[in-house]
Amino acid sequence: MSALHVTIIGAGLGGLCLAQGLRRAGISFDVYERDDAPAARFQGYRLRIDADGLDALTQCLPGAQVERIRERAAVTRTGGRFVTPQLHDADVVLPPSWHNAHTDNEIVVQRRCAPRSTARRTSPESIPGDLSLHRQTLREILLDGILDRVHFGKSFSRTTTTDDGRRIAHFDDGTCSAPGLVVAADGSHSRVREYVLPGMAPRDTGNVCCYGLTPLSTALLVLMDAHGEATVMEGSTVVFANGFAVVIEAMLFRRQPGGSAPSTPIAADRMPLSSVSDYLYWAFIGPSKTLLGSPCANAESSGPAPLARIETLTETWHPHLRSLFAHAVPDTIRTMPVRSTTSPLPWQVDGVTGLGDAVHTMSPAGGLGANTALRDAAQLTEHLQAVAKGHHTLPQAIAAYERDMCERAREAVRLADAGAALLNARRHPPQAAATPAADTIQ
Repeated sequence: MSALHVTIIGAGLGGLCLAQGLRRAGISFDVYERDDAPAARFQGYRLRIDADGLDALTQCLPGAQVERIRERAAVTRTGGRFVTPQLHDADVVLPPSWHNAHTDNEIVVQRRCAPRSTARRTSPESIPGDLSLHRQTLREILLDGILDRVHFGKSFSRTTTTDDGRRIAHFDDGTCSAPGLVVAADGSHSRVREYVLPGMAPRDTGNVCCYGLTPLSTALLVLMDAHGEATVMEGSTVVFANGFAVVIEAMLFRRQPGGSAPSTPIAADRMPLSSVSDYLYWAFIGPSKTLLGSPCANAESSGPAPLARIETLTETWHPHLRSLFAHAVPDTIRTMPVRSTTSPLPWQVDGVTGLGDAVHTMSPAGGLGANTALRDAAQLTEHLQAVAKGHHTLPQAIAAYERDMCERAREAVRLADAGAALLNARRHPPQAAATPAADTIQ
């Protein structure tokens, strides 16, 4: 029997987490990424990692890298508010899944209603879940130690199959991978999925997410509530408008001793971490027609154009909220259509499987997309370990993985869709209608 080799298409969070897990398990792998370099493309801002996501990272990464994740997370800020555009408390009836078992005043994010892993290895008490991370920072940590196995500038084209059933991935530049298992980790626009299962692209929900950042300053740290009292913005603040919502979170990072410059040369497989300044993250989510003035947005976009629309949408809002958006850095603003895989199903394609958005794209309104991808990676690593040890054949392991992964993903998609319904509900301020809920967006 040939030694197991895994070809991972896509160097996003899920693909890199899988790569780290395989490295730790001693399983041969290569990662192929279409971007030319780790920082060639915008990666996003604030990312919420829940207890299950951190558990997956703990399973796949060496302990020192998990500690780096904790160190580089934004300072934990308890509490949070549901508010109206005038910064009054929003009258939102919350289901039990949104309530913290320890404090009813804290805005609770994804770990409260995410489908639970059945194979947790680390005790919940040892995992400080719900970390807020800068997305590029997490990606850099996931690249650390495996850069020599990540091949950039490789755009997937097709696969061929060897006589013994192993897949070879081919790329647009004429190169190819070693034979083995091909894993699609190339996102919602997956070229691998389109090649093996044409016509299975996720649906456009008609919603968009417009997000950006505002540099943090003392003036922006403090918001005034309706009574004129200064309140430091803690945790996640969700502004419920009429038919859409805005999520705001302060990202305050611990200062790292000695700066980011290395004192010794960096090995070829090591990844230096970029410095990140404190910022306020904000994201509008709602129907494209409402947020952009057009019924549908078919492509991602960037630039300052949405600022004029935001100014119009928020012209009657509290002046401190208007100031937050007015001081945003135009170049940081991105708009993306919200897509969703209606009912994720096992691929059942010999020699090919997938994880994350390639299989189960979901609305960001659940805050579950990245966490689900990380859990996919940890679960797939376990199944492939069983193959490497001779406990299961590769087809048996992939069938079991896809069955369990899709079951979890269907629940995550349901929760994300419910979250979108809550955020998009038509309201008559200052009251907010009660609707089924999920979590805040990631």
